[in-house]
Amino acid sequence: MDFVNSVLFRLGVEAGAGAYKAVIAEGYGYFENVKGIKSYKEDEVVLFLKKGELVVRGENLALKKYGLGDAVIVGKIDGFDVKRG
Repeated sequence: MDFVNSVLFRLGVEAGAGAYKAVIAEGYGYFENVKGIKSYKEDEVVLFLKKGELVVRGENLALKKYGLGDAVIVGKIDGFDVKRG
């Protein structure tokens, strides 16, 4: 069990139960368990998750990679929100 999954497990969250992983660093964001792209603009990218949506806000955003459940967004990321649904 990798580190992130072990932390989720201790918090009582099952990784297969609609959980996602996000890594935000200077100039990019990596998002796991993405099911699709809802909208794509320079200041906002909305991604479909298994149970909801992930809204990434910022400036000069560009989708660098998308496939096999992974998405990489580059640019100045100001924040992101998860809308469960």
